[in-house]
Amino acid sequence: MRSIQWTNEAIIGLAAVSSASRDLLFERLELIAEFPAMYPVRQRGRFAGLRFLVLQKRWVVYYRPGSERVLVIAIVPALARPT
Repeated sequence: MRSIQWTNEAIIGLAAVSSASRDLLFERLELIAEFPAMYPVRQRGRFAGLRFLVLQKRWVVYYRPGSERVLVIAIVPALARPT
């Protein structure tokens, strides 16, 4: 099983996430440690090439899987598109 490591940016982003969302995120990260390719790869923009998951339609979590670890890069707010 891979270990999970966090960048400073991801730790700062985690501070803004509610307790319930944090619990859900930790559950998802346990799954990602076992199955790192379960989420899609971002194709363009600042986080191009990183895998990502959307957490409760409010947060986007970017991560990079490796052979021995999963590195959580950033947690950013998911911005709604204007209608």
